[in-house]
Amino acid sequence: MSMELSPRLMAITAWFTGEDTMADIGTDHGYLPVALVEKKIISKAFACDINEKPLEKARKIIKDNGLNKCIETRLGSGLSVLQPGEAEVIVMAGMGGLLITELLDSEVLIAGAAKKLILQPMNNQPVVRRYLETHGFKIIHEDLAQESNRIYEIIVATPGTMMINDCLDYQLGYQAIQTKHPLLKAHINRKIYLEENICDSTRGKTTLIAKKQFEESKAYILRLNEVKKCLLSSVK
Repeated sequence: MSMELSPRLMAITAWFTGEDTMADIGTDHGYLPVALVEKKIISKAFACDINEKPLEKARKIIKDNGLNKCIETRLGSGLSVLQPGEAEVIVMAGMGGLLITELLDSEVLIAGAAKKLILQPMNNQPVVRRYLETHGFKIIHEDLAQESNRIYEIIVATPGTMMINDCLDYQLGYQAIQTKHPLLKAHINRKIYLEENICDSTRGKTTLIAKKQFEESKAYILRLNEVKKCLLSSVK
C-alpha cells in the first residue's frame, strides 16, 4: 500500500535530489523512510529513534509494506546510531530546535560527513540557523509547509560556509524575503500574532525583563509589517 504523508513530510521529500541513502532521526512511526523507499526516491534508509515503543510501530509498518531489506531500524540517541558517511541525507524533523542543535553538536563528524541535512525544527528556528552558520554548514534551501493554521519551517543544509547579514533571515528563513515563498505572508502573520501575544502579556509590567521583551516584540512586529508591506507591493 502507498504511504500517505502529511504536507509537512511531503515537503521534506521534495528536497531529496538523487541521493541513495537517508537516516530519519526520531522516526516515530517510520512514515517518511517508508514513503521514500516506496516511491524509489532512495534505496536504503535507517529509521532511528531513542524510544523502543515508536520503533516497534515503525518495524510493523516497514514489515507490512515488505521493506525490511531496504529499511533498517536502529535504537539510540540522535546521530550516535550512525557511522560517518553511512547516510547521505540526515533528516531531523518534528523535534525542538535546541534538541536538533544538541544532537548535531554531539556527533559533529557524522553530521559533517552527510551530503545534506534536512531539518524541521518545531521551535527555536533562529537558533538552528545560527548554529548551522557557525558550525560549518551552508543553508541551500528553505521551505514552508502548512497544516491547518500552523506553518512549518524546513531547512536544507550542506557542509560549507555562509554568512547571514540580515537578522530577519534568522527569524523568517534564510533569504525568505528574496524567494517570496507562497506561504511567506501567512508565515509572517503567524509570527506577528505570537509577538502580539507577548506584547499583551508584558504590557504595563515594571520588571526590566518584561519591559525589554515588550520593546523587542514591538520593534519586531514593526519590522515584520514592513516586510509584509513590501511583499504586497511587489505583487502589484
